[in-house]
Amino acid sequence: MKKLSIVVPYRNREHHLSVFIPEIEKYLADKGFLYEVFIIEQGDDKPFNRGKLLNVGFAESKQFDYFCFHDVDMIPINTDYSPVESPTHMATEAEQFGWKLPYEGYFGGVTMFDRDSFIKINGYANEYWGWGAEDDDILARCQIMGLGTYRRPGKFQSLSHDRNIDQSLYNQNLTKLNLLLNKPSEKRVMLDGLTNLTYTKVKEEAISEKAVKLTVSI
Repeated sequence: MKKLSIVVPYRNREHHLSVFIPEIEKYLADKGFLYEVFIIEQGDDKPFNRGKLLNVGFAESKQFDYFCFHDVDMIPINTDYSPVESPTHMATEAEQFGWKLPYEGYFGGVTMFDRDSFIKINGYANEYWGWGAEDDDILARCQIMGLGTYRRPGKFQSLSHDRNIDQSLYNQNLTKLNLLLNKPSEKRVMLDGLTNLTYTKVKEEAISEKAVKLTVSI
Protein backbone atom coordinates (compact mmCIF):
# COMPACT_ATOMS: atom_id res chain seq x y z
CA MET A 1 0.00 0.00 0.00
CA LYS A 2 1.30 3.44 -0.87
CA LYS A 3 2.07 5.74 2.03
CA LEU A 4 0.60 9.24 2.20
CA SER A 5 2.26 12.30 3.72
CA ILE A 6 -0.19 14.99 4.83
CA VAL A 7 1.77 18.27 4.99
CA VAL A 8 0.17 21.19 6.84
CA PRO A 9 1.71 24.71 6.90
CA TYR A 10 1.08 26.22 10.30
CA ARG A 11 1.48 29.16 12.65
CA ASN A 12 -0.64 30.45 15.55
CA ARG A 13 -3.77 28.41 14.83
CA GLU A 14 -3.94 26.32 18.00
CA HIS A 15 -7.73 25.93 17.93
CA HIS A 16 -7.71 24.93 14.27
CA LEU A 17 -5.01 22.37 14.91
CA SER A 18 -6.92 20.89 17.85
CA VAL A 19 -9.89 20.34 15.53
CA PHE A 20 -7.95 19.31 12.41
CA ILE A 21 -5.80 16.54 13.88
CA PRO A 22 -8.57 14.31 15.29
CA GLU A 23 -10.81 14.97 12.29
CA ILE A 24 -8.23 14.12 9.61
CA GLU A 25 -6.98 11.11 11.55
CA LYS A 26 -10.48 9.69 11.97
CA TYR A 27 -11.30 10.30 8.31
CA LEU A 28 -8.16 8.56 7.05
CA ALA A 29 -8.27 5.73 9.60
CA ASP A 30 -11.89 4.92 8.79
CA LYS A 31 -10.92 4.48 5.13
CA GLY A 32 -7.82 2.41 5.86
CA PHE A 33 -5.11 4.74 4.57
CA LEU A 34 -1.44 4.34 5.46
CA TYR A 35 -0.37 7.87 6.36
CA GLU A 36 1.36 10.34 8.66
CA VAL A 37 0.63 14.02 9.28
CA PHE A 38 3.45 16.57 9.26
CA ILE A 39 2.58 19.93 10.82
CA ILE A 40 5.25 22.38 9.65
CA GLU A 41 5.27 25.34 12.02
CA GLN A 42 7.02 28.56 11.07
CA GLY A 43 8.89 29.48 14.23
CA ASP A 44 10.52 32.76 13.19
CA ASP A 45 9.23 36.34 13.01
CA LYS A 46 9.23 36.61 9.23
CA PRO A 47 5.95 36.94 7.31
CA PHE A 48 4.18 33.62 6.86
CA ASN A 49 5.42 31.61 3.88
CA ARG A 50 3.02 28.82 2.96
CA GLY A 51 4.93 27.59 -0.08
CA LYS A 52 8.26 27.27 1.65
CA LEU A 53 6.72 25.44 4.60
CA LEU A 54 5.15 22.97 2.18
CA ASN A 55 8.57 22.41 0.60
CA VAL A 56 9.98 21.71 4.05
CA GLY A 57 7.24 19.17 4.67
CA PHE A 58 8.07 17.44 1.42
CA ALA A 59 11.79 17.41 2.22
CA GLU A 60 11.10 15.91 5.65
CA SER A 61 8.86 13.15 4.29
CA LYS A 62 10.19 12.55 0.78
CA GLN A 63 10.47 8.82 1.43
CA PHE A 64 6.65 8.70 1.24
CA ASP A 65 4.90 7.77 -2.01
CA TYR A 66 2.53 10.72 -2.42
CA PHE A 67 1.78 14.01 -0.73
CA CYS A 68 -1.26 16.02 0.24
CA PHE A 69 -0.57 19.71 0.90
CA HIS A 70 -3.40 20.59 3.24
CA ASP A 71 -4.47 23.84 4.92
CA VAL A 72 -5.27 23.46 8.62
CA ASP A 73 -8.66 25.16 8.27
CA MET A 74 -9.97 22.62 5.74
CA ILE A 75 -11.84 19.71 7.37
CA PRO A 76 -12.79 16.86 5.02
CA ILE A 77 -16.48 16.07 4.67
CA ASN A 78 -16.33 13.96 1.53
CA THR A 79 -13.19 13.49 -0.55
CA ASP A 80 -10.75 10.85 -1.74
CA TYR A 81 -7.15 10.74 -0.46
CA SER A 82 -6.14 7.74 -2.57
CA PRO A 83 -2.90 7.89 -4.61
CA VAL A 84 -2.51 10.21 -7.60
CA GLU A 85 -0.16 10.06 -10.57
CA SER A 86 -0.45 13.74 -11.50
CA PRO A 87 -0.99 17.06 -9.69
CA THR A 88 -4.57 16.97 -8.39
CA HIS A 89 -6.64 19.71 -6.78
CA MET A 90 -9.12 18.49 -4.16
CA ALA A 91 -10.71 21.54 -2.51
CA THR A 92 -13.39 21.92 -5.17
CA GLU A 93 -16.20 22.57 -2.66
CA ALA A 94 -15.11 24.58 0.37
CA GLU A 95 -17.57 26.12 2.78
CA GLN A 96 -15.73 29.43 2.86
CA PHE A 97 -16.23 29.83 -0.90
CA GLY A 98 -19.92 28.93 -0.90
CA TRP A 99 -19.22 25.28 -1.84
CA LYS A 100 -17.73 26.21 -5.21
CA LEU A 101 -14.43 27.29 -6.72
CA PRO A 102 -13.58 30.92 -5.87
CA TYR A 103 -12.21 31.29 -9.42
CA GLU A 104 -11.60 28.96 -12.34
CA GLY A 105 -7.85 28.54 -11.84
CA TYR A 106 -7.97 27.96 -8.07
CA PHE A 107 -5.39 25.34 -7.08
CA GLY A 108 -5.07 25.93 -3.34
CA GLY A 109 -6.43 24.68 -0.03
CA VAL A 110 -5.90 20.94 -0.51
CA THR A 111 -3.70 19.62 -3.34
CA MET A 112 -2.09 16.23 -3.96
CA PHE A 113 1.08 15.30 -5.81
CA ASP A 114 2.98 12.14 -6.56
CA ARG A 115 6.66 12.41 -5.66
CA ASP A 116 8.02 12.54 -9.22
CA SER A 117 5.68 15.33 -10.32
CA PHE A 118 6.51 17.48 -7.32
CA ILE A 119 10.23 17.09 -7.95
CA LYS A 120 9.79 17.81 -11.66
CA ILE A 121 8.16 21.20 -10.97
CA ASN A 122 10.78 21.96 -8.27
CA GLY A 123 8.08 22.17 -5.59
CA TYR A 124 6.61 25.48 -4.54
CA ALA A 125 8.43 28.78 -4.97
CA ASN A 126 10.15 29.88 -1.75
CA GLU A 127 9.73 33.62 -2.22
CA TYR A 128 6.02 34.27 -1.71
CA TRP A 129 5.80 35.98 1.66
CA GLY A 130 2.52 36.79 3.32
CA TRP A 131 -0.81 35.87 1.79
CA GLY A 132 -1.50 34.88 -1.77
CA ALA A 133 -0.29 33.74 -5.20
CA GLU A 134 1.86 30.71 -4.29
CA ASP A 135 -0.95 28.34 -5.36
CA ASP A 136 -1.36 30.16 -8.69
CA ASP A 137 2.41 29.90 -9.13
CA ILE A 138 2.44 26.14 -8.65
CA LEU A 139 -0.33 25.67 -11.20
CA ALA A 140 1.77 27.68 -13.67
CA ARG A 141 4.79 25.52 -12.83
CA CYS A 142 2.84 22.40 -13.71
CA GLN A 143 1.85 23.90 -17.06
CA ILE A 144 5.36 25.13 -17.85
CA MET A 145 6.87 21.73 -17.05
CA GLY A 146 4.32 19.90 -19.17
CA LEU A 147 2.29 18.23 -16.45
CA GLY A 148 -1.44 17.76 -16.73
CA THR A 149 -3.45 18.92 -13.72
CA TYR A 150 -6.71 17.46 -12.53
CA ARG A 151 -9.55 18.06 -10.10
CA ARG A 152 -10.90 15.42 -7.76
CA PRO A 153 -14.24 16.34 -6.16
CA GLY A 154 -13.76 17.25 -2.52
CA LYS A 155 -16.08 18.83 0.02
CA PHE A 156 -14.50 20.59 3.01
CA GLN A 157 -15.81 22.38 6.08
CA SER A 158 -13.99 25.67 6.65
CA LEU A 159 -12.83 26.76 10.10
CA SER A 160 -13.29 30.51 10.47
CA HIS A 161 -10.35 32.87 11.02
CA ASP A 162 -9.32 36.46 10.53
CA ARG A 163 -7.48 37.15 7.31
CA ASN A 164 -5.01 39.99 7.73
CA ILE A 165 -3.47 40.71 4.35
CA ASP A 166 -0.35 42.84 4.08
CA GLN A 167 -1.15 44.62 0.82
CA SER A 168 2.47 45.54 0.15
CA LEU A 169 3.61 41.91 0.37
CA TYR A 170 0.62 40.78 -1.68
CA ASN A 171 1.52 43.24 -4.42
CA GLN A 172 5.08 41.89 -4.42
CA ASN A 173 3.69 38.37 -4.75
CA LEU A 174 1.55 39.39 -7.71
CA THR A 175 4.57 40.98 -9.37
CA LYS A 176 6.54 37.75 -8.94
CA LEU A 177 3.64 35.66 -10.26
CA ASN A 178 3.12 37.88 -13.29
CA LEU A 179 6.80 37.62 -14.14
CA LEU A 180 6.43 33.84 -14.33
CA LEU A 181 3.17 34.05 -16.28
CA ASN A 182 4.45 36.64 -18.75
CA LYS A 183 7.89 35.08 -19.24
CA PRO A 184 7.40 31.36 -18.55
CA SER A 185 10.52 29.23 -18.70
CA GLU A 186 11.74 25.97 -17.24
CA LYS A 187 14.90 27.76 -16.11
CA ARG A 188 12.88 30.22 -14.04
CA VAL A 189 10.98 27.32 -12.42
CA MET A 190 14.19 25.51 -11.50
CA LEU A 191 15.83 28.55 -9.89
CA ASP A 192 13.40 28.79 -6.96
CA GLY A 193 11.95 25.83 -5.11
CA LEU A 194 13.31 22.54 -3.80
CA THR A 195 16.67 23.24 -5.45
CA ASN A 196 17.40 26.27 -3.24
CA LEU A 197 15.40 25.34 -0.15
CA THR A 198 17.11 26.17 3.17
CA TYR A 199 15.70 25.93 6.68
CA THR A 200 16.69 25.13 10.24
CA LYS A 201 14.77 22.61 12.29
CA VAL A 202 14.18 24.12 15.74
CA LYS A 203 11.98 21.51 17.41
CA GLU A 204 10.26 18.22 16.69
CA GLU A 205 7.43 16.81 18.78
CA ALA A 206 4.84 14.07 18.39
CA ILE A 207 1.36 15.50 18.89
CA SER A 208 -0.50 12.23 18.31
CA GLU A 209 0.27 8.68 17.24
CA LYS A 210 0.10 9.69 13.59
CA ALA A 211 1.13 13.36 13.66
CA VAL A 212 4.38 15.19 14.27
CA LYS A 213 4.94 18.94 14.53
CA LEU A 214 8.20 20.30 13.18
CA THR A 215 9.04 23.87 14.14
CA VAL A 216 11.40 25.46 11.64
CA SER A 217 13.13 28.73 10.97
CA ILE A 218 13.01 29.69 7.31
